[in-house]
Amino acid sequence: MNQDSTQDAHTQGMPTQDGRGSAPDAGDTAGGAPHATPSRARRVIDQIMQDASERERAIFSQRTFGDEPILRTGADLRREREATPPAPGATTTPAAPAATPTGTGTAGAAGTHPAPLPGASGREERAALRRAARAELPPRPRPTHDDALRQRSWLDELDAPLDADGPSSGWPYDGWSWPHPDVAPSRPRQGARKASARTGSNLPQTLRELRRLETEPQPNGTRLTGVSLFVAQARLAASYEDDSAPSPFGVRYRYSVSYRDLSNEELRGYFAWRTTWRAHCEDRIPYTYGHILAAELVNGIGAKPGMPCLQELVRLRDRAAELDSDGMASGLAFDARRWIRDYAVLHNLPAEFATSTDERAFAQAVATMRTAERAVLCEAGARDLTPQDMPAHVPSDADVWKAMTALSSYNVERSPFLRNNPQSAAAVGAAVFRALARHCGKRRKTNLVDGLVGWESNVGWFPFPDLPCTLPKELPSPTYRIDACTRVTTLAGRWFIRRGYEHAGKSRDLGRILRAMDRQMREEWDDPRTLKPRPLAKYLEKIIVQASAEQRQRELEAESRKITIDLSKLGGIRAAAATTREALLVDEEIEDEPATPPPTPAPVAPAPAAHTAYAGEKSAAPSVANPTAADGTTAAATSPASPSPVTEEDGQTPCGLDSLELKVIARVSEGRPFSDLLGPGKPMASVLVDSINEKLFDELGDTAIEYVDGEPRLVPDYVEDVRDICGL
Repeated sequence: MNQDSTQDAHTQGMPTQDGRGSAPDAGDTAGGAPHATPSRARRVIDQIMQDASERERAIFSQRTFGDEPILRTGADLRREREATPPAPGATTTPAAPAATPTGTGTAGAAGTHPAPLPGASGREERAALRRAARAELPPRPRPTHDDALRQRSWLDELDAPLDADGPSSGWPYDGWSWPHPDVAPSRPRQGARKASARTGSNLPQTLRELRRLETEPQPNGTRLTGVSLFVAQARLAASYEDDSAPSPFGVRYRYSVSYRDLSNEELRGYFAWRTTWRAHCEDRIPYTYGHILAAELVNGIGAKPGMPCLQELVRLRDRAAELDSDGMASGLAFDARRWIRDYAVLHNLPAEFATSTDERAFAQAVATMRTAERAVLCEAGARDLTPQDMPAHVPSDADVWKAMTALSSYNVERSPFLRNNPQSAAAVGAAVFRALARHCGKRRKTNLVDGLVGWESNVGWFPFPDLPCTLPKELPSPTYRIDACTRVTTLAGRWFIRRGYEHAGKSRDLGRILRAMDRQMREEWDDPRTLKPRPLAKYLEKIIVQASAEQRQRELEAESRKITIDLSKLGGIRAAAATTREALLVDEEIEDEPATPPPTPAPVAPAPAAHTAYAGEKSAAPSVANPTAADGTTAAATSPASPSPVTEEDGQTPCGLDSLELKVIARVSEGRPFSDLLGPGKPMASVLVDSINEKLFDELGDTAIEYVDGEPRLVPDYVEDVRDICGL
């Protein structure tokens, strides 16, 4: 009986979980013979079993427990063994082993492994069953020499690259199907095929010599590898040009690549592309070809070292960026920017070529904010800083505001209010920045600028990590400053790069702060274009409200103390001055001319000095308008055109006050402004107040009107007296 029939017999004779024997297969006849036409499942299983080896069939049949329930323990097996009656003719001696679940005794099957005792645990029973199953397996066949050769040739075929010279006849598989191990391939072995393919019999002479450098030993008996091999190959083919048509198949992407990594077709395709590149006729830049071209340039091949080579790298970056914008992105522009920076540092070229304008502006903004933050922390005594650690140059409010707008995701130029009020925005923004820097320095573990753009770092610098190139032993300059926050230094023979930030993008947190500041300032300045409020931390909102209110109060106070000169009123002031001057000249002429000669000469008192209508010093002599003679008579000495006021004895304004002065006194007594009473041809407010005080001095003996907080007010002690005098 073969192994399959034995297994089927065991399966049919073994009791199931409910204690009953399994029924025979419905597909079998009563006599045990199968039907003439087996089922489809049986045909599939037979096909699988025929394809497998003898050992695999044995393992598969022994480890198939389709008739066993899924949940079955050793205790269940022991109970079934005890409940099963012994076979006819078997002795019931204690040494006789019980029937196993498979229907055969372990002692008879294994020969040397005894069966478990009736009282053994389930774990020991399962171990005994496993030993018995392993003993029943046939011995493992030892591989022959032919099997080893067949397996080695099969692995050689699988290891063959897909971009070789093309499939040959006798290929053991089609497409992506696996070859059968019994089929010997008709292709040569991998080593011989690869050696024949790498010689490049179909390549031009220059490229064959280039390939020969990969295998031929040098005079010292060693072979070129790594960077030295690439440099030797690049110098050999420095001026080589290939006019062949480009390959219709694209080149595979490779990150760190050299000539050795290219197939013959890719190698010739690269030199054909390089010829078009040097002629400025390229229409695309494959990623792999761009890496090889950059490696040639940094090694001084294809352009002179220094500025010519850097210009070629810049051209490569710009062309890759153009293709990226056209939808032909290859990712080469990002790598080219790093190559340009590293090359500029290694050759001490101007820093303008190392980074772009936007990157330098961003770094300058970060440096400004870090300097301003350090100044705030020194003033506050936070982070173990003292006033002695104050930076030499502290940025102004305008510099801090410019840096904040450069790092913020909120576009300040799109806000009409901030754009029209740059000084107010700079003052409020700088105040908010200082308050936040002080808050983070005392209450947070992370500083404000570190939370916005990341921490400063000082790590090792390794230029051109993806290009095979020869690096100098020392830098031309011990310190190379790339931008305001980034520099490369040399320490103990190693190179380090210090960065001032980690995130080069706009800060969304700072953008939310500037938007909240813009909304609050519009409310404080009564701007009709308001913004909707957004959720913000309470402490941050308090800082913004306080800074905005303080700046608004300062501007209002400064505006109240501001003196405004209206140049359009100068004409009226000059006209009033001319009228006053003419009146004074007329009065002097009248005073100089003798009056009507009296019948008898009498001594006349000297005329007093002339004075203006609204200002002048107090004179002890009688006024021009009411001169008094020595004998007590009053003579009219003014001309009819004189604007001098008449006295109270004539029944008009008291104390010589005119109508304008009386109106001013009425407004001042009520606490109302009188600027609307002044205008062209009228005296200034200060001159008018001085004239009123001069005319009321005889009655009061003191100043009647004084200035309080820049506004004229009646002296409290003379309020009632002035009202009685002026009839108010």
